[in-house]
Amino acid sequence: MRPLKFLTFLLLLASCKTKTDSNKLQTLDFGVFTLTTPNGWTIFKEQGVDSYVGGLTNGKDSLWFDYGWYSAEIENTDFKKHLYARDTINGLNAFIEIPKTDGQGSIRLSISKVNDKDKFNLGGYNIKGTEKILQIFKSVIFKESDTTKNSNLTLTKFRGNYFGSDKMLFNQNCAACHSKNMMLIGPALDDELMNTRTKEWLMTFFFDRKNLKADSAYKARIKKFNSTGCIEFESNKKEEIEQLIYYLAGK
Repeated sequence: MRPLKFLTFLLLLASCKTKTDSNKLQTLDFGVFTLTTPNGWTIFKEQGVDSYVGGLTNGKDSLWFDYGWYSAEIENTDFKKHLYARDTINGLNAFIEIPKTDGQGSIRLSISKVNDKDKFNLGGYNIKGTEKILQIFKSVIFKESDTTKNSNLTLTKFRGNYFGSDKMLFNQNCAACHSKNMMLIGPALDDELMNTRTKEWLMTFFFDRKNLKADSAYKARIKKFNSTGCIEFESNKKEEIEQLIYYLAGK
């Protein structure tokens, strides 16, 4: 084989090998969680104060994570440039933000309840290849995860109107009268109380309370709290209230 042809052959072989290797997957272990990425991504560490922080990079793009009690949820954002979805990631309820234009904006994952005390967020900025990053998000596994509950996450699940994080919905609609841990004007909306009600009961309470007038639990509430009423929501707020119920029930 002539030298020039042989060199061309080697270059083509190397190119094919690189392309094949980049399509292979690897697992990165961060101790409290693992995730799966294409080959070429590596772990980097950051110095956290009240939480465990760090990230991963492929040399071009990077994703940062924050895990702990004080980890921030997705609250402040430019919703005109982003889309949002709720999803289940290996059994854990998650809130996800992606840019409307691929590679132009934030792409973030927020899990507000990994366990009784810890939250988790993972994300980056101006990363092209939204669907590949979503696959990384979907691969996140904690010891608390249930890998049998991991639905397909497609771009069709995302919508443009921002419906806020779990905590933001609680602060906007409930915090004036309720706490998660103590009684204020109204009862504490802790996990124990919320889990004594079915989702159907709670949806009726939020949307069509007149149909609970004969309900013993509702009548007891009215008697104890001097008929102080919670706000009722418009029918087009169903997704927001489902999200709020998950948060209040500690799921």
